[in-house]
Amino acid sequence: MKQFNKIYLVLIAAIALGSCTLQQRLTGTWNIVKFQETNISQQNASASNVGTIQFKKDGTGVKSLSYSILGNQTNDQKPFTWTINGNNVTLNSENAQFPKSWIIVTNKAKYQVWKTTDGQGNIQKMELKKQ
Repeated sequence: MKQFNKIYLVLIAAIALGSCTLQQRLTGTWNIVKFQETNISQQNASASNVGTIQFKKDGTGVKSLSYSILGNQTNDQKPFTWTINGNNVTLNSENAQFPKSWIIVTNKAKYQVWKTTDGQGNIQKMELKKQ
């Protein structure tokens, strides 16, 4: 009987540790270690260490980005709100024309890869590492 109790406790602990929700996993500050864009003419561009993105438990966050890609300089230091729907994360900033939804293609506790499109055939990819 003691052997069964030990196995049962180990099983419960494994389930509890493995059941971390995406919201719990995202909460915190992430370094954007790589940002990549492929446009419709198959021109690739990338930037490394473009900034950080912080997700708070209450569904808000802060972007702190600065990079140049395809000749366009981007500086984005704005708060945002975020929601989760399955493997999709939607970020919405004030004065944004529309929310930006990202598909999480790699979902690990300390490393994630996200992809999105801009509606014109351009693909963007972010690699994130948790601080």
